[in-house]
Amino acid sequence: MECRDVVEASVSRLSGELPPRESRELARHIETCPRCAAAVSAADTVWNRLGSDPDAPVTEEFRGETLDLLRAETIRRRFARARRSLPPILLRSAALLAVGVGGYALAKVTSSAAAPESAAQPAAVVSLAANRTIDASRSVPDLSQQPRLSNVAYRPADASGRVGVSFDVTTHYTVVGRPDDRGVANVLAYIVSGGSGTEGARGRAIDLVSQHASSAQPPAPQIVRVLVQALRTDKNPGVRKKAAETLAGIPATPEIRDAFVAALKSDPNPAVRMVAVENLAKMSMILSDPAAIETLREKATDSRENGFVRTRAAAALRRIDL
Repeated sequence: MECRDVVEASVSRLSGELPPRESRELARHIETCPRCAAAVSAADTVWNRLGSDPDAPVTEEFRGETLDLLRAETIRRRFARARRSLPPILLRSAALLAVGVGGYALAKVTSSAAAPESAAQPAAVVSLAANRTIDASRSVPDLSQQPRLSNVAYRPADASGRVGVSFDVTTHYTVVGRPDDRGVANVLAYIVSGGSGTEGARGRAIDLVSQHASSAQPPAPQIVRVLVQALRTDKNPGVRKKAAETLAGIPATPEIRDAFVAALKSDPNPAVRMVAVENLAKMSMILSDPAAIETLREKATDSRENGFVRTRAAAALRRIDL
């Protein structure tokens, strides 16, 4: 592989689209070319940040105006196509219809002007989106139908440690409670597992879990399960890395150990593999885990592995009392 091909190949590798043979060629090239190794490291850093930007709030006013403009533009384009094919008499009828409907849409967009004083009493404004707040210590939202959650937002902990997770289904819900309350834990686990359409929402859900997780107070079991699944299968390396870092801060289990072993052996992102190295080393020092030690040995001597990961694995082995 030549230097000019390295950046494109590294991006393909991050997205899981680089064939195994070319992946091995890339690994061999960056081991002998410091300049390309730095370029690949920079690409990894940028990739890990993808999806971490907060979602911009969309107001109902903006949503309504956008839909009205789209309707007006759709009518204009349809009318333009019709002009080329309709007979004159039908064309005049279509023009009248387009003017009427398009004018109505435009009037909605520009309706900020005051109504005449002689106008009738204004119609009551009816909200099409209700807001509800669920106390997770008393109620649990039903996610069994696997609804798609949108407009996901988080509220930081208050003085009593209660956080908030907001989202839209048909009704806008805010689930309020402690992170270990079943209702909050179920929603966070559902978002991390893909119930929300954005990587940003999943990443921030993991951040919220991480902020409140510790050895003394590990996350709820359902959250641990989806974190392990995210580390194993999520397509976004930033989400996998967040999941790995959160799992690193809670008591080790065989399930977590196996997920780190799998990540170190086969995760395409070196940043994720380095997190796996550190935590398998920690497990080995505390538990003398044979599977973890053997995986570290394999990586420390694997000439195809990223140089940083190989060095970390070797250093971890030196810290373990074998």
